[in-house]
Amino acid sequence: IVLISGVIILISAFAEPQRFSEAINTLIQGIFFLLIGIWTRNAGSAFKQIVTTTGTDIENLMGALGELRKLYTLQYWLVILVLVFIVVALISGIILGLIAAGS
Repeated sequence: IVLISGVIILISAFAEPQRFSEAINTLIQGIFFLLIGIWTRNAGSAFKQIVTTTGTDIENLMGALGELRKLYTLQYWLVILVLVFIVVALISGIILGLIAAGS
């Protein structure tokens, strides 16, 4: 739904160029949500196959864990990226505060 919303906002951004950044932001969020949904669904399907099939439990378990690893790797890097942005914002704020206080 977020991805579809992003496409709609992108189409409306041609008439209102100030909405272009909102469209890009929404499209990026939609892509992340789509990836998270696909990997979670695939992991759930593989876990279900462990219960419903016989003889391939280890392969199904490894497939499910692989999908979960993709999901958690994405979340890990997103958290790292956010923390970097927070540190940059704090340092910039301190520097600008010191410059403003010195003026």
